[in-house]
Amino acid sequence: MINLNKLAVGLDGKEIEGAYIGKIVAQALISTPKGDALKFWYWATKMYQGESLDLDPTDTQILTNFIKDNETMSILVKAQALECFK
Repeated sequence: MINLNKLAVGLDGKEIEGAYIGKIVAQALISTPKGDALKFWYWATKMYQGESLDLDPTDTQILTNFIKDNETMSILVKAQALECFK
């Protein structure tokens, strides 16, 4: 289970109000023109609502690569999102 329903933390160690990692990743998923539209939409809907994702290893790798390769998310968010996969 992967749960991205966490507030991002700034460099000062304080939570960034309203900056939920899952919502940021969800917005990136639905904004991309490439990828599996139905799968990305389903994941985005669940993450935006704060729900966990139950992904098989292949889908976990797809989502991990999406986060790593995304050019709209900051390193601050990417790193904290990827930490959720550990």
